[in-house]
Amino acid sequence: MKAERLLEEIRARLDIVDVISDYLELRRSGQNYKGLCPFHSEKTPSFMVSPDKQIYHCFGCGTGGNMVSFTMRYENLNFHEALEMLAKKAGIDLKAYRFESSNDDIKDKLLDIHKKVLDVFRENLRKTKGASLYLIERGLTEETINAFSLGYSLKEWNQITNYLKGRGFQNPVVLQSGIVSAGTKSNYDVFRDRIIFPIFNLQNDVVGFGGRVMDNSEPKYLNSPDTILFKKGETLYGLSHAKEGIRKEGHAVVVEGYFDVLTCHQNGINNTVAPLGTALTSSHLQKIKRFTNKVFLVFDGDYAGRSAARRSLGMLIEQGLSPKILVLPEKEDPDSFIRNKGATAFKGLLAGSGSPVDFVLNTSEKDRTGAVHEAVEFISRASDLLMKEELILELSEKTGFRESVIREELKRLSRKIREKAGRPAAPAVPVQPLIYDEEILLLSASIAFPERVPYILKIVGLHEFRSPAVRRIMEELSAIGTGETMDSLMPHLDREEEMLVTRLTLHPGFDLEIADKNIDDCIRKVSSRKFDERRRELEMSGDPELLNALLLEKRKMLKEAR
Repeated sequence: MKAERLLEEIRARLDIVDVISDYLELRRSGQNYKGLCPFHSEKTPSFMVSPDKQIYHCFGCGTGGNMVSFTMRYENLNFHEALEMLAKKAGIDLKAYRFESSNDDIKDKLLDIHKKVLDVFRENLRKTKGASLYLIERGLTEETINAFSLGYSLKEWNQITNYLKGRGFQNPVVLQSGIVSAGTKSNYDVFRDRIIFPIFNLQNDVVGFGGRVMDNSEPKYLNSPDTILFKKGETLYGLSHAKEGIRKEGHAVVVEGYFDVLTCHQNGINNTVAPLGTALTSSHLQKIKRFTNKVFLVFDGDYAGRSAARRSLGMLIEQGLSPKILVLPEKEDPDSFIRNKGATAFKGLLAGSGSPVDFVLNTSEKDRTGAVHEAVEFISRASDLLMKEELILELSEKTGFRESVIREELKRLSRKIREKAGRPAAPAVPVQPLIYDEEILLLSASIAFPERVPYILKIVGLHEFRSPAVRRIMEELSAIGTGETMDSLMPHLDREEEMLVTRLTLHPGFDLEIADKNIDDCIRKVSSRKFDERRRELEMSGDPELLNALLLEKRKMLKEAR
């Protein structure tokens, strides 16, 4: 794909304010827009978006960039994937572009295979009464079946194998899809005689499949193997359907199975997702954190369900997510509960979900003191200080133990963990304020007025900038030319340099109306610094003639710079 040409077309069609507004609420603040940063937890907005410069910057965590870098970070995509997503949003036909990477070419072919095979599975379902009847008996409506593109794989050993072969797909790529497997004599279909649940990424591309038998044979479920498109430990079923519901409701509901997700969505609980037959992972939680920091965990009421809830709870607290836990009655899951007792009853249970403290105290098999010790251990894992404070207060209130005692127990536990690890506690790293010295101000002026860069570098050489970041950015500004936009600069910068550029764009540190005066003042300071360093060297050497010549040169330079 000719990325630069595609990026130009995307910039012509999309505005960064519109792109970011799809993810978070922005409000006008002067010439810019402001909102809560999606990349760190904050209560006071420090995330700024500039429609004029087409960049964003957070003054809380320092992150910044353009619409492409925002999409990459928010959606956890690489550069080409972000371009594709923005191109689709802009209504650009990607057939006119081609990725130059062979890996990207394979991805395109695999996506094409999955899309075509899904059409076959859906057609199979329409023609197979037994499969359709199974889904109806499970309580699914035709609307839900269509919304989630459910399908059916025939009993035949090679329907999909022959279908893909007939359309010219090469065997190595077909095998990479995981839909077809290699046998001793020939390839065969993996998902034979199963209900098919297509798995979509956030761009609504089919990246894998899940298959369920309609009887009691084993294995009950099969999922696509990990491929370059699909990682089971990173993918949540239903997230592409649920993301808007999660944003609207302000929290995600995490259940355990395909039918749990489908039944919840069918009954208006549109913020429901599920891992694909695995325990929740940190990668799953990172996906959820793009949309919310609040998660309702729903587990079966048996011992296995309670154990899974404990494991997941600890991980959520460590990730800074705010969890609620619902443990259903034994032998019930969300699908069966809703079908037996109704969606209203299930929503009532969700509304009464317990906090982490409630869950630990209610499920602990130890006595009162032992249960409090367990709760303290969970609280110690909280990465969010405000959440930790809330949990301490709640534990004190619900157990009668004084706050001071709980805090002391937390300190003792922390010391024990450090001693076991054999290292002292890491000191807090203070956030360094940006010092607007002469180098930073020259860079700021160069970003605001790139046409001044040749004038600045004619007097101040690149080697005279002490800051490596400033020197690198000035070098790139000089290389891209005065007629280019900030988008032309960003791909050449690392994360630290990009953050500095976006920060200076929004907070230049000087009055733009008197930019020339500021530039000349800073040039004089940088040049004076150079002469002062040389003067000290000559004073040490004791050469008066060279010293006098240097002073004359400095006076001449300062006069010319006025």
